[in-house]
Amino acid sequence: MSHEEFLARVPIFEKCTPEEIASIASVAQEHFYEPGQIIVTQGTPGQAFYLILAGKVVIERDGKALGAFGPGDFFGEMSLLDNAPRSATIRAIEQTRCLMLSSWDFKALVERSPSIAIKLLEVLSRRLRVADERLTS
Repeated sequence: MSHEEFLARVPIFEKCTPEEIASIASVAQEHFYEPGQIIVTQGTPGQAFYLILAGKVVIERDGKALGAFGPGDFFGEMSLLDNAPRSATIRAIEQTRCLMLSSWDFKALVERSPSIAIKLLEVLSRRLRVADERLTS
């Protein structure tokens, strides 16, 4: 599966055109992680979004395993918009290949293609509404 095909399946990019997905893929970079290697650390500023292309990672909060992610799963999407501290540590538990999109590359891309930001905001707004409805009902 191509990087574009993986990115097109990410819910926050669901409204993007194939051309917009290709432009996002053009600024993303592949990174490889060995078993046991930490990808992001809880409490540190978030500066990138990761999409797992192959392998498996464990999600840990306060030293406790919360679950695992595999190919097609992603984390750090809010880091594209802010640098808030990471809510969990993500550690590779087998050889893992990720597509990484840094917040600064994404922001530069959005300056060139504002339509991506508008679509991203629509999706995030909808997700916030759903979360809010769950909390208030």
